[in-house]
Amino acid sequence: MSVLFIKPNAKKNQYGRVVHLSAIEPPVWLALLAQATPGARVIDMEAEGLDIAGLLARLGAEAPERAVILSTGTHPSAHIQQAEVSEALRVALVQAFGIKVDVYNYLPFEPVEAGAIDLGLLPVEKYRAHNWHAWGRKDRSYGATFASVSCPFTCEFCCVKDFYKAGYVQRGPELVARDIQAYVQRGVTNFKMMDELFVINNPGVHAVCDALIASGLGPKINIWAYARIDTVTPDLLKKVRAAGIRWLAYGIESGNEKIRAGVLKGRFDNNKIREVIQMTKDADISIVGNYMFGFWDDTQATMQETLDLATELNCEYSNFYCVSVYPGSALYGAMQAKGVDLPLTSEEFSQMSPNFKPVPTEHVSGRDVLQFRDRAFNAYFSSARYLAMMEGRFGRNVVEEIKAMTAINIREKA
Repeated sequence: MSVLFIKPNAKKNQYGRVVHLSAIEPPVWLALLAQATPGARVIDMEAEGLDIAGLLARLGAEAPERAVILSTGTHPSAHIQQAEVSEALRVALVQAFGIKVDVYNYLPFEPVEAGAIDLGLLPVEKYRAHNWHAWGRKDRSYGATFASVSCPFTCEFCCVKDFYKAGYVQRGPELVARDIQAYVQRGVTNFKMMDELFVINNPGVHAVCDALIASGLGPKINIWAYARIDTVTPDLLKKVRAAGIRWLAYGIESGNEKIRAGVLKGRFDNNKIREVIQMTKDADISIVGNYMFGFWDDTQATMQETLDLATELNCEYSNFYCVSVYPGSALYGAMQAKGVDLPLTSEEFSQMSPNFKPVPTEHVSGRDVLQFRDRAFNAYFSSARYLAMMEGRFGRNVVEEIKAMTAINIREKA
């Protein structure tokens, strides 16, 4: 039986006017799912720039006997972003070809047992890194692999375990190194480590780093990965840098310690955050700081605390998000119980969409949360101190890119 595995294309809805700055990421889960089926074919609608009509035209008379759609969103916790386009695609395929179409908004297999990624299924040359990830480099070529699935921690606002349907499990380090070597042979130099939390001080992570160091690829590649403030040490940072990890993303979330503790985001205080950020900079690793505005206890003052901490830390990139209340998270049920008017459509869940719907706090309206977030973004990336640091680190061209980025009004419809 011929089976077609499809990554839907909701890119424009998710990113609006900044779609060109976003990454186009290899659909690793889809490829691993497909390679277990003999003769399977993958069509990545996002990488190919296809809408539903374009996909049907591409298929023409070569209709598969069955199709599988994996709906993941910009992140596993955000799979609801692709819900509507996935359903529309399912209906179109059934109507056009009368075939069976399965849609999954969770991971329906065990990826750690699937072996190395078969890159022959994917249009590797069409993937691109985030704009920030490639700053100071010659190209935005992009690959992705993983060393574990799910997460060993539980944060109230997160629903990744609803996607993985599993606890934290590590993958063989030799498979990670093999994946990256296969990408490099195809000209890829920038990589995402897909793990919900990669940098944690345990034997499995050390083994992955050792395998990458032994491969000799460390000086040539540019990997970004997630870490936590309470999971790194100076020796571990030194090792991950030698393995080619040049960017780490930390979930700092709030500058207010009580709010951070209230959403189960670690027991570290702001001084510990300052210490670890400096430790990471000392290891010559660039940093993505992740922050959120709009926790239930947030006020204008506590949101300002978050912006003030971000400005003080002066990371090479900072993501400023409004709190999103995703189905499957503990926060979703809590907000429902409070009678909060929650997002319903895919675009209302998409942070960069002009139709994004922010949720209110106990003290601040959703509209004011969103306005604060947008002002914070522009204030941070327009800071003279930040731009001077970036020019010294990456050069004048990157500063001009940042200025062009801040000139975009993401709330204006394209």
